[in-house]
Amino acid sequence: MPLPRPTSDHPLQRSWRGAWAILAAAVLVAAGLFAGAAPASAATYTFKGVVKGKLTATATATALGNVWVGAYTNDDRASYVAGAWSAADGSYSFTVPAAGSYKLWTTCSTGPCSATYADEWNANKSSSYGSTPVAVTDAAPVTTYNPQLEAFGSMSGRVTNKAGQALTAVSISASPSGGGQVSSTKPDANGYFTLTKIPPNQAYISVRDESGQRLYLEQYWNGTGTVDAYTAATVPSGVKWTNVNFVLKDETIMEATVTNPAGVPIADVGYIPYVYNDATGAWDGPQMGPLTSDTQGKIYWRMAVGKKYKLCVSDTFYEGAPREKRYKPECYDNTPTKDTATVLTATAAGQRVKFTMQLDEAGLSLAPGRPYVYGSAQAGKTLTVDPGVWGPAPVVLAYQWQRSTDGTELQDIAGATATTYVPTAADAGYDIWAKVTGTKAGYAPHYDTVHAGKSGADAVTASKPFTILGTPSAGNTLTVDHGTLTPAPDFGPYYDWFVNGVPDYRSNGPTFLLQASDAGKKVTARLSVHDWPLQPYYGQASVTVAAGTLTAPVPTVSGTAKVGSVLTAVPGAWGPAPVTLAYQWFRSGVAVTGATSATYTLVAADLGKTMTVRVTGSKTGFTTAAKTSASTAAVAAGTLTAPVPTVSGTAKVGSVLTAVPGTWGPAPVTLAYQWFRSGVAVTGATSATYTLVAADLGKTMTVRVTGSKTGFTTAAKTSAATAAVAVGTLTAPTPTVSGTKTVGSTLTATPGTWGPAPVTLTYQWFRGNTAISGATAQTYKLVAADKGSAIKVRVTGTKAGYTTVARYSAATSLIG
Repeated sequence: MPLPRPTSDHPLQRSWRGAWAILAAAVLVAAGLFAGAAPASAATYTFKGVVKGKLTATATATALGNVWVGAYTNDDRASYVAGAWSAADGSYSFTVPAAGSYKLWTTCSTGPCSATYADEWNANKSSSYGSTPVAVTDAAPVTTYNPQLEAFGSMSGRVTNKAGQALTAVSISASPSGGGQVSSTKPDANGYFTLTKIPPNQAYISVRDESGQRLYLEQYWNGTGTVDAYTAATVPSGVKWTNVNFVLKDETIMEATVTNPAGVPIADVGYIPYVYNDATGAWDGPQMGPLTSDTQGKIYWRMAVGKKYKLCVSDTFYEGAPREKRYKPECYDNTPTKDTATVLTATAAGQRVKFTMQLDEAGLSLAPGRPYVYGSAQAGKTLTVDPGVWGPAPVVLAYQWQRSTDGTELQDIAGATATTYVPTAADAGYDIWAKVTGTKAGYAPHYDTVHAGKSGADAVTASKPFTILGTPSAGNTLTVDHGTLTPAPDFGPYYDWFVNGVPDYRSNGPTFLLQASDAGKKVTARLSVHDWPLQPYYGQASVTVAAGTLTAPVPTVSGTAKVGSVLTAVPGAWGPAPVTLAYQWFRSGVAVTGATSATYTLVAADLGKTMTVRVTGSKTGFTTAAKTSASTAAVAAGTLTAPVPTVSGTAKVGSVLTAVPGTWGPAPVTLAYQWFRSGVAVTGATSATYTLVAADLGKTMTVRVTGSKTGFTTAAKTSAATAAVAVGTLTAPTPTVSGTKTVGSTLTATPGTWGPAPVTLTYQWFRGNTAISGATAQTYKLVAADKGSAIKVRVTGTKAGYTTVARYSAATSLIG
């Protein structure tokens, strides 16, 4: 089963101190030097006992199995040392590595037990902070500790306002008075709620408005009833409070809406509410901040009935969401200072004093840096302010060192306008400040003021100048060196790292591992040490990380050096991966326009030239490198793809033959044709088609296709021969006869359209079925012998290379 971890409940504990806490705990464990610990000896130091749980205040405690009991360091970090899970009878036992005082934590961790019993630190505490340690010593190496867990309490009831309306935008919560885990819930649509896992002993049980509009005052449960004051309740083990009704009162409040000139609400505008001090006659501001308007441009501030208030706003808070514009400061109602501001007063409890403040534009918004002062504020020592990174670049930065004493305003130090300042004896007793102001045309100016310490006061010191050790290149570790801090601080040292001015959270300790992305950038380490009442120590140092060197092999070229072929650049293994590669091909040393891919298809212009490729590698933080391949052989003429053509069509006189060349490449290829008659070129037959003529009769036909393309060797392919060309077939329509069918009239034969033209036509007229002697013209004049007979005509077509065809007309009616 994994070891449970207590929550971070110390009010000064922060996650960024985790690494330091673990390191410190490890050192303490190894040395046996916990607070109150005796030097380690050969003895075994043991904690043992029985874990019990108590379900109600009057119930008898019973043994609990599967409960964790652990020992933790007796300091504000409460780091884990050792522990064990209880057996079914509640018993447990474990050893610790050294004598000393330990904080003991008991928890169910998970399972049904965790839903019933609250965890606890020794002495019945809800958190490690303030818990009483338990000791093991050489004289008493075995300590019996019998923890008793108390059951959670619960509460049910309803939340309404004074009008009896159900409230749903509220939270009901219970938090241990000594710190620890908080239990919370929300009411249903009718205002009813059930709050479970109320921590036993002492807890703050409250109802708070979560509408975001500050409508109601918070209310507390004191164990017997609801009260308005911040009050802790005694929570008996397993108590079940029912029918608890919270009736929230309206809050007396100032509600301001901050808008731009167009009436659009502005978020993150800083504000200061002033209240009149009747005793001193001064207008006092709050001892907290920064205070800013919410996402709806709202400002809420609780008021006391009859008190006098003023409100001033200043758009100088830059840590919220980035904003395009900044706005001019003003006080209500449209006055430049609080001295002339309108007085605001609430005259009745629950009153909302509402108003709007419309701000004028001051300019575009800068992105200010985070100024930081380091060095010593003692006379003769040097203070330096690092302004941080301001944008959008360029931003003009101005510096002014200032000083103040308690309760006085900051005063400029004459002539102190550089990034460094050496305090003098005249500064003794003054707090020293650095003011950094950024300006840019069209932008609202902005300044930040940073405290450097009190001059002449005792301060934490370091035995060495603050430096960064290590080789500043990728893969190496940088280490902060400041020697020994005197005295050993209660808080710190705390380290912050920056890369090009931007916080980098890879480390919050004294070491920083550089990676490839850091190359070429400035890495800065900052140290903050606090040991009240001494003045703090601030240190800063920076190094520039060297640009890395890429592994850059010489590329090679694969492929055949002839026109039409594809050459491929083989870049080799560049590193550290990934590396972005770019390509450029060269023709006998001259860059080929547009040839920037890893492959290149050779063109006619490359014929006879040599080719190279240059590969350029780039990677953030590394020096760009370029390598060029060796030259190829001179580019030879390309070889066309030349298929054998085929011939389509019927091999007989009059038909059209078509050459089918196939797919020549690389496209486009210019094709030429020549037809052959039994191996002899046919004069003029140079088209892709050829119409067979009489001279072709009995011959075979072939076609030769010749392909040509600049930069390629011309190629010619000849088709297979056709069959011997057969005689053609004429187009022979049936003739018709026109004219009057009486003796003496002339008949005319209409042959129709014979083809292919020209076709020689002859005529023969018939009386019945008997050829009429001499009647061989296209016309025939009827004679007396024709009377009573039917006449018809035969048309015969002849053409060289074609079969002769004869066609008869239909017989006429009997001649009259």
